[in-house]
Amino acid sequence: MKKIIHVLLLVLVFATACPSAFAYWEEGKEEEGQTVAYVETLAIAAPLYMDKQGMPTLEEYIDVLNKQGAKVSPKKYKVVPYDVIAKGILQTSGKDIYAMARIPATRVFKNHVAEYADAYVVPTVTMSRRTVLFFEVYSAATNELLYTYQIILAPDDLDTVRTYSDMVSLFYSEFGAAIEKQRKEIKDKEKAERKEREKAERKAQREREKAAEAAGK
Repeated sequence: MKKIIHVLLLVLVFATACPSAFAYWEEGKEEEGQTVAYVETLAIAAPLYMDKQGMPTLEEYIDVLNKQGAKVSPKKYKVVPYDVIAKGILQTSGKDIYAMARIPATRVFKNHVAEYADAYVVPTVTMSRRTVLFFEVYSAATNELLYTYQIILAPDDLDTVRTYSDMVSLFYSEFGAAIEKQRKEIKDKEKAERKEREKAERKAQREREKAAEAAGK
């Protein structure tokens, strides 16, 4: 009993001394049957975000997405801001998605995003009792959902630009880890298949040699 109490006290002390360790809850999920291994370029779609007094503005959140995206190592993947794609669409098709309502603008974005990226992320922020940052990654070619990531802020986490910057950075990092994980899995699978083929070829060669030897007797 004393040991249990001692352990609980240690946990309490640790939680008090290191509040960031329990500051938020986060989870990433790769959609079954889908892969992000091929993603080398990720576009940012228009965020689903409602301005709320005392919280970062939509413009500030977009700035966070762009600035943190620019910090992603190009060895992992490249992040393309929404305004880059919007300007490209305007130049090539004459369609100004900034001047459109959200639904038609989203349709035009989806129709052209494959020209600029392999996949795109739709960032969503909901603010109620707990703020939730949600990221959905879709294939630019098929618009199929590939990967989801969500972060639920703790009650004492402040809705500030700095907090959002940290959380967005976490998403980019975790998505990069998911890409690397699936690339490694594919490489390991290809390596195992290659070894099996080589093994089968060696076996077939030995059998041919035995058959030739038997025929020569």
